[in-house]
Amino acid sequence: MARGWTLFGAALLWPVALPVSAQAVSGEPEIRAARKASNDAIRRRDVKAYAEHLAEDFVQVRGNGSFVPSRQASIDRFARDFGDPRAIRFERITDKVEISKAAPVAAEHGHWIGTRPDGSRAFGGTYLAMWRQTTERWKIRSEIYVVLECFDAEACAAYRERAK
Repeated sequence: MARGWTLFGAALLWPVALPVSAQAVSGEPEIRAARKASNDAIRRRDVKAYAEHLAEDFVQVRGNGSFVPSRQASIDRFARDFGDPRAIRFERITDKVEISKAAPVAAEHGHWIGTRPDGSRAFGGTYLAMWRQTTERWKIRSEIYVVLECFDAEACAAYRERAK
């Protein structure tokens, strides 16, 4: 009789665990596609398309250490940059995505590059992004960037100045 109850209990619990497994299998392609779409929005200077990928409670630490405290602050910063023809364009390149087995979140590890309008590189580094699965889609909850290289003294000085 005890064996019957054990099998019955296991049968009841099995469907509860299933969504996490299904989520783990399907999350990585969606996150990679969303990152590509976000990069495309930046390339096109499309603020609305960029904003679609940010969770309502989004926060960010930029590569120079400055803190971006909200989704709206990030949108405003990108809107200013998009209006400046001399602004550096940022691209994030996904190296690895890990889907949580404990919660509807994922970690995206990658590297980023800041490119001038003339195509020359200014600086770059590494990043970690937390993605959260929402009822709509995967959205970026938070990002932390670390600058690791500058390609010339002017780029480094300008980047440090932006941290102020």
